[in-house]
Amino acid sequence: MRDINYGFQAIEHRYRVLGGEPVRLPEERKFDLARALKDVYGRNYIDDPKLGSLIEKNKISDIGYLNGKDEASAFEAREFVKLHQSTLRKVNVIASILERTLQGNLKTNTKWYQVYGFHPKALLEIITEHWIWSLVVVIATVLSIVVVFL
Repeated sequence: MRDINYGFQAIEHRYRVLGGEPVRLPEERKFDLARALKDVYGRNYIDDPKLGSLIEKNKISDIGYLNGKDEASAFEAREFVKLHQSTLRKVNVIASILERTLQGNLKTNTKWYQVYGFHPKALLEIITEHWIWSLVVVIATVLSIVVVFL
């Protein structure tokens, strides 16, 4: 969304061409998911085209999704319903990618050690956040209580 060809500036320009006056969003209210994904997972976190590759790798539904070439063909054929459905699908896909990123389960080509590093503190954090660790702690607590009372 930072690019003049595809970002907020492009949307504002298109709206002006259509005769409207766009509402300007303050920069601090804009969020660049593509840049955030690169910051978290590294530059080569997924193959190009990134959106299509993320859809495939994460098994996100792509029903109605059109890539750039197919969108251009649909526009030339005046298939505006298909374009609208593609836009809606892309919004859904982007929301799914953000949700999975926030939950920590977005699948990428990045290895865990590339995200967390090899530092012992990072390894300990990964282990203690896993559900198996919680199970081990509960079992150890129960066993220690049983041993004390026997």
